[in-house]
Amino acid sequence: MGVIAEHLRIAELQRLGASASLLQMAAGQCLHEAFRGSCLGPPWYSYHGARAPEGPTLVPLWDHGSRVCGLRETERGLEFIEFSIEDPSGLERLAGTEQGFWATRVDFLYECDLADEVLRSAAERVGFRFLERYLRSREAAEEQLGSFGAHRAWLRELVAGIDRDAASV
Repeated sequence: MGVIAEHLRIAELQRLGASASLLQMAAGQCLHEAFRGSCLGPPWYSYHGARAPEGPTLVPLWDHGSRVCGLRETERGLEFIEFSIEDPSGLERLAGTEQGFWATRVDFLYECDLADEVLRSAAERVGFRFLERYLRSREAAEEQLGSFGAHRAWLRELVAGIDRDAASV
């Protein structure tokens, strides 16, 4: 379907139920310095020639390098995705809820070796309610996360649980 018109992007994020913090970050307001390099809109590539993945209309959040994070509404519900502008068909479904999406962003920050208090402050600033669960799970699985595939499988399982719990609240 393509990409939502740029002037409709924030209104569509609101319609889809994005939190105030997600709306602010997507609009370019940096709520915490930890997110500045990886989670800050507005997106550029989606409105300057990059192709979008096939499927429902994409509402881009921001770019990170040559990757785009976005949200779209499918028949099964919301879907936070990320894809490379060089291969949009290789999209990755990150989460089905905003809380699950923040888990993936917190995991990225964790991988950047941020100090614990910085990670906690960033998570609190965007309203991520599952930080303690994330940290406990990460600590318990740490020795099994030696490969990219193992880390990806662990994160996918964690996010699925957070999505289930966040959706039931």
